[in-house]
Amino acid sequence: MTEREDGREVIKEVKFRDAGRPPGYTEDPDNPGVWVSPQHKDWMREQLTGAVANQKALAEVDPEVKALAEELSIVHLPEQKLGDRKVAEPTRFEIKQSVRFAQYLTDRGYRHHPEHERIRWVPTPDGMMHDLGIHITPDENGEWPTPNPEDFYDAEKIALSQTPGGEWVAAHPCGFHAKHPSKAKAHAAVVKQLLAKVEEANDAES
Repeated sequence: MTEREDGREVIKEVKFRDAGRPPGYTEDPDNPGVWVSPQHKDWMREQLTGAVANQKALAEVDPEVKALAEELSIVHLPEQKLGDRKVAEPTRFEIKQSVRFAQYLTDRGYRHHPEHERIRWVPTPDGMMHDLGIHITPDENGEWPTPNPEDFYDAEKIALSQTPGGEWVAAHPCGFHAKHPSKAKAHAAVVKQLLAKVEEANDAES
């Protein structure tokens, strides 16, 4: 026990941390009330520094390397088949150091040869951030076809799932989705959105 200035005795001293502040965290000066860890601030600093450095590097590289870097920044893979059996759905992934990777491949001697190209990715018109788009192949004359709008908005690609509450959710890779207690009505709602988009695309082409 210790004696206070007013003569009273202190049995036990207890220190409380700031209310609502996790241990080791500090308040973000740009977002009052938001607590961030030192590790998070370091990560954000690295992300911002890396993004700026990447843009600067991209502006200075050879046009051939730049084109390859843009291809590698987000890679879209088509569905994978083994014989007639589909083993993987279409997907996408990002390469964070695409400029560095492109420069390395170029230095190794890799080049794009259009005469050997067998598949090409086409983004969905007005596609969302995580758009999977579609892949096209050349025809028998070696010409690359213009995709039909229905190729992007194919109703067969609608996926259905049921929530824990019993409602059905219908979702299409292009970003359209609907929820309804009826499985058929959830599906029909997304089909309606797809048809409207196809009609809009056809009107734009005519």
